Amino acid sequence: MKTDSTLHPFDILLEIDSRSRRSEGDGADADQPGITTGRLALRLGAVNLMFSMDDVSEIIPIPHISRVPGVKAWLRGISNLRGTVISIVDLREFFGGKRSSLLSSSRVVVVHVEEWHYGLLVDEVIGMRHFGSENRLQSTNTIDESLQPYIGEAYNSEDKLWLEFNVNRLLTDQKFLGAAS
Repeated sequence: MKTDSTLHPFDILLEIDSRSRRSEGDGADADQPGITTGRLALRLGAVNLMFSMDDVSEIIPIPHISRVPGVKAWLRGISNLRGTVISIVDLREFFGGKRSSLLSSSRVVVVHVEEWHYGLLVDEVIGMRHFGSENRLQSTNTIDESLQPYIGEAYNSEDKLWLEFNVNRLLTDQKFLGAAS
């Protein structure tokens, strides 16, 4: 673990995940069949999404965003992240919702495919979530049509719907890749 002066938000989430796994008293093991491994839980408006930790490079506060003319409105612009140019995408707006407000809880989740880096603007990073097969929903038919192509599994816990989001489907979708108007 890094010293406190060099901790990044992603490192903190990994440490929280590690602690929660060590403190589980029921002996549940994420490698056992029926146990879903830890997912990063995010919120887009009223929608709860879970990303695989393998898909997330880092989580950052809202950076300075330079608008790019001639692109879809959901592509907020580009930003310089330590010398790497990343596109900042408003996920809520991409899925047909209203434009996200930039709040103190808003974050950019950085993901990448090959040499391309993308920042996905979300309303809030909630933390880690773990679900077993008993929480899995049998059908995802009730999920909003704009989200369905990107959802693998859906879970219900404490009367909240949690959707397992497939980042690779998003990053290879022609609609997503066709941000130029």
